[in-house]
Amino acid sequence: MNTTSTKAELRKKLLAERKALSRELVSKRSKILVNKLNELVDYGTKNIHCFLPLAGDHEPDLREFIKNVISQNKVVYTSDPTIRTVEKIENFELTQFQFGNDLKFDLIIVPMLGFSGLHRLGFGGGFYDKFLATQPQAKKIGVCFRDFELNNLPVESHDVELDKIITA
Repeated sequence: MNTTSTKAELRKKLLAERKALSRELVSKRSKILVNKLNELVDYGTKNIHCFLPLAGDHEPDLREFIKNVISQNKVVYTSDPTIRTVEKIENFELTQFQFGNDLKFDLIIVPMLGFSGLHRLGFGGGFYDKFLATQPQAKKIGVCFRDFELNNLPVESHDVELDKIITA
């Protein structure tokens, strides 16, 4: 079996497992992830790129983290909704970011379906790998529920290694 089909099978399996998590568990673990992220942001961090949870997908919900860093006068960007459907954050306006422009980030927080070591398994479109490759100066942090750590994730040449992965 080749790497691409192996990753596709892993994605399908992990997505189904994540969707089976209770909303209560997702909420509880999201709060833990938010607390861990809040501890990682230092005063020198200015521009942050963070994903928003896909509705109904049981992704970690980092909206409280985003609200916190915005209240500290940091700038938070998120993916263009034409690329990734996002939920709204009440009372906060996020600048929409189009990939390909010249913005450089201090911190990038990425979603994952699974991980092994410092490598992430994303949704398979190459969206974040392409983006992360243009941001060598940024600290790259993946967030994931601990249930989705993999023993042996196939790594391809275009896969970008993260600086840190936090789990809950």
